Amino acid sequence: MKNELVFRSGKLEDSTELALIFDMAGRRIPSYLWGLQTLPGQSAFEVGRERIRTGAWPASHFSNWHIAEVQNQIIGAFFGFVVEEPYPEIDFEELEPCLHPIKALEKEASGRWLLQVMAILPEARGKGYAKEFLKKADQVAMQSGVTKMALQVEEVNETAHRIYEKFGYYAVDRRPFIPFPGSVDKGDYILMFKNLT
Repeated sequence: MKNELVFRSGKLEDSTELALIFDMAGRRIPSYLWGLQTLPGQSAFEVGRERIRTGAWPASHFSNWHIAEVQNQIIGAFFGFVVEEPYPEIDFEELEPCLHPIKALEKEASGRWLLQVMAILPEARGKGYAKEFLKKADQVAMQSGVTKMALQVEEVNETAHRIYEKFGYYAVDRRPFIPFPGSVDKGDYILMFKNLT
């Protein structure tokens, strides 16, 4: 079929596009944080790409991503992981303030498979692919041995919020968005759960 969606595992050569997708899904928080780690002459995306290439943060290593393609062209990707249970102690003083609500909600998802990042490139949106992404995420979660899912979505991202609700996710908690330099969002982060059985 002409527009059939195919998923494959991430490869080393996907790292550049995955850095962009990561930042899209994270609504610019990733590039802000990467920018704090740059060396002279480096761009924020260079740092992010290197983290994905090398597994500096193991969960985001390219091999953990699920790439979606249509006609051999990347149209988006996602990755997730099982949140540790018990959740490690959080030293909020060592975290950038913008991460405080995200980490607090992540802790509540202990023992669940967390859909950490999911994004579809702009030219592929509105074509019904989001449902296929979420179906694939369910399969990946079940393969990890869990039957409970979680994700976080910003209140301002109303389109994503509606899609998640239609796919069986329900809101369980929320925390206020904390601005960072260059941010324009406002409102809350919403933690959503879904049971697979």
